[in-house]
Amino acid sequence: MESDAAVLLSSPSKNGGDDTDARIIGGIQYETDAEQTAPLGGKASEEAPVQFELFNREWQNMASQDNWDGFRIEAANQVTKQLQAAHTLLLGTQLRETGYIYQFGPAFQSEDQRTMLFARAGLDGFVNGRAIQKVGSSMEVKASTNLSLKELQRNVSDFSFEYNARDWTMGTKLAWQGAWFFGGAFSQRILPSLQLGGDLTLVAVNGVTSIGQIGARYTEGRNIFSASISRTPDPKTGSASNNLHEWRFHYVRKVTDRLSLGSEFKYSHPDKESGLQLAYEYSFRQARVQGLLDTDGKVSCCVSDFTGFGFSGMIDYARGDYKFGVVMHVLPQPEQPPQ
Repeated sequence: MESDAAVLLSSPSKNGGDDTDARIIGGIQYETDAEQTAPLGGKASEEAPVQFELFNREWQNMASQDNWDGFRIEAANQVTKQLQAAHTLLLGTQLRETGYIYQFGPAFQSEDQRTMLFARAGLDGFVNGRAIQKVGSSMEVKASTNLSLKELQRNVSDFSFEYNARDWTMGTKLAWQGAWFFGGAFSQRILPSLQLGGDLTLVAVNGVTSIGQIGARYTEGRNIFSASISRTPDPKTGSASNNLHEWRFHYVRKVTDRLSLGSEFKYSHPDKESGLQLAYEYSFRQARVQGLLDTDGKVSCCVSDFTGFGFSGMIDYARGDYKFGVVMHVLPQPEQPPQ
């Protein structure tokens, strides 16, 4: 069970092996949890409290690049006003042993944008689906599943519930990834610019193992600070009796309405490992440029134009790994009003 514990005690994978989770296809945007955000800083951040897992959402948006290698083509067919059929094809990629990936699936978003359904299946045996339903003005229910017909250890399913009050938020999640996960999170706005929160996850491994985290988020104008302390079983030993504590600090500065700069510093105890990342993001109306520099020896950049071409590059100097790719988007034309 030691090898299983090392895998299970990390956060459950949201993508289940899928490397292309965030898209804008024909005007419908399919987002990761980190990207369901309001604009950086300003009044929008002060008006509504933020779920605890999104305390560092601005940094996540900058650092979570969609890097790939080879040639990728994104195509979509407008079936109805709310329904699309999306295709993804990757050629010359190292992500799969076959050297190619083809995925197909429908995407649905209701006219009032309160219901979203998304599914995708690939020739490599990966199948995933996601559903989001907004209830009232404060609640949101989510369910997702990622299945692999060839690698059963990568199967993961989860169901979550989130509630946003005037000055506090809460969320719960039940997941399965070879073992049961149950977690809960809470955050409270103490001051107009300060939020505190934490979460606790229980894992059915070696009896019951717990993973805990506490954090803070502070916004002031164009500056966003966040910090967290987590306690997890040491993945190197696979034992729940040896805990690993990690500190993470994030700072994001919105230089202009289009340009943002950010950094992350992390330190773990007792192994005394540390790391520093620097990132930037420049956003256009339907495109963005992202860059990331990591003290582990990684440099990456992603240029995404959702109406045409995109480019991706990632170099891991420590491992001698180089990945470069290009993407082409073939999207349905927007409906023209009757003459």
